[in-house]
Amino acid sequence: MKKIVSLIAICLSAHTFAADPQGIFAQVELVSGTKQKAQFLGIANDTVSLGGYIKNQFTIVKFPKAQFKSIVDEQGNDLLNPAKAAPDSAAGADSSIVKNDSAQASDTTTQDSATAGLEQNNNDTATIAKGNSAKVFVDFEPSDIDAATQELLGNITYGLLHELDTAIQMHRWNEISECNDRGCIQEHWKQAGAKEIYFGKIAHAKHPDSVSIELTRILYEEDLPTITKSHIVAPRDSILQNVLNKNVLTNLVKKANGKPVPTKAERSYIHIETDPEAATISRPEKDAICKSPCTFAVTDTGKIEVNAFWNVDKHLWGAQTFVRPLPGDTAKVSLKLKRINPEIKIVSNPVGAEIFPGQNEITHESQSIGNTPKKVTLTTPGMTYLRLRKAGYRDTLVSFYVAPVSEINLDISMEHLTDFDEIKMQEEWYHKRKVSFIGKVLMGSSVTPILLGTLFFYLASQDYDEARDIKDELGMPSAAKGEKFNERIKKNRDLVDSGDRYSIIGGTLVGTGIVLFGLGIFLSF
Repeated sequence: MKKIVSLIAICLSAHTFAADPQGIFAQVELVSGTKQKAQFLGIANDTVSLGGYIKNQFTIVKFPKAQFKSIVDEQGNDLLNPAKAAPDSAAGADSSIVKNDSAQASDTTTQDSATAGLEQNNNDTATIAKGNSAKVFVDFEPSDIDAATQELLGNITYGLLHELDTAIQMHRWNEISECNDRGCIQEHWKQAGAKEIYFGKIAHAKHPDSVSIELTRILYEEDLPTITKSHIVAPRDSILQNVLNKNVLTNLVKKANGKPVPTKAERSYIHIETDPEAATISRPEKDAICKSPCTFAVTDTGKIEVNAFWNVDKHLWGAQTFVRPLPGDTAKVSLKLKRINPEIKIVSNPVGAEIFPGQNEITHESQSIGNTPKKVTLTTPGMTYLRLRKAGYRDTLVSFYVAPVSEINLDISMEHLTDFDEIKMQEEWYHKRKVSFIGKVLMGSSVTPILLGTLFFYLASQDYDEARDIKDELGMPSAAKGEKFNERIKKNRDLVDSGDRYSIIGGTLVGTGIVLFGLGIFLSF
């Protein structure tokens, strides 16, 4: 109800008399008791159409008939229930409505998109109450940006998404009372059966006079979420005017939806010079463009991110800037590279998830690089992929662009596993991994007894050699059989006994080492 009041009050009443009327001036009263003047355009399929001017441009909004208590024109005719009105008055109203419908046919594509989003959002109310769609748009996350602008932007965005895919339903951010963050809302709709979830976000950009509009798509393919983001930057003082100009918002929605974005005919050029030269020039999520100094063409209309980096002696030098292309002209940029050490701060909910580099499936032989929260240092800019795994949660694949900046933050929400087969497979993986770890420990441990056994064999051979020398000495004809002779005999026997003991110990140790090594190989492979 607050949504209807704010849209009627802000979008219509402030400009009702900004230009010649295109509908019937009427007094609108909502079931909540709120009253407001507006231009009545007609009723079709239990939907009331009202009109007004925004920035001197006629705009239409539509709401369910059930939200209205009464709509009365200046002559006192009941427009909400025309059957109760006098025949002449009803005919006059119908004539006006037909006339205005012809004028409205020339409205812009942007107005139609906004209207379609508003109309569909209200028509879907009954459907949402009955069940959940497999594709959900969760509106724009609450922020300190003007609430009316943010709400209208959310409705327009939904209208564009709905044009691309009619299966997408719109839900409000605060619709789920027990959730107050994106991770919780994502988990809620995932549990409800959603396979494709969109989140909108509008926030202040780096430049104080600009805002960043971001659309995040979470796609579940074989229950593994793939997260993609697309965003645009618009002036803070004229957000809607800029994002609706030249299909900027339309292209943002298409990009988030995975649809191809048409290339504009008009090209702009950016010339990059760096100090030192021969730096690699790139844009986010794109391959390297050229080596500086160089010039390349772009078709973007807003600010674009340009990265320059230079690897030398395993050290990274880089710089980042944002350029607003000049239509049909060349924008010149000069960058001074500085030494950087990019750190990726990875935080997950819940904490303690293992981080595995790359896109490949995780096996019991996969090596993790640590557990969240963790900072990872990467010295090669470009697209990077990570997989996160934690017991009881579904694996999450994250793709992101490593820019030549000091720090990049990744905040990842993981979802609980509920499928019995998936839980069993994960438990088996942890078991195999544990057994493999024990096997490798045993293989490593086998080295010590083998070395000690070899040492004891060496000591035994020393005693045997000395005993053999004494035996040879005693066997000589000149050897006298006296007290000295008996001592030498005893010494010979002691050496033989010592050598036997060393041999037994050495053999036992070597045998133990061999057994440990063999068992380790068996458990590891």
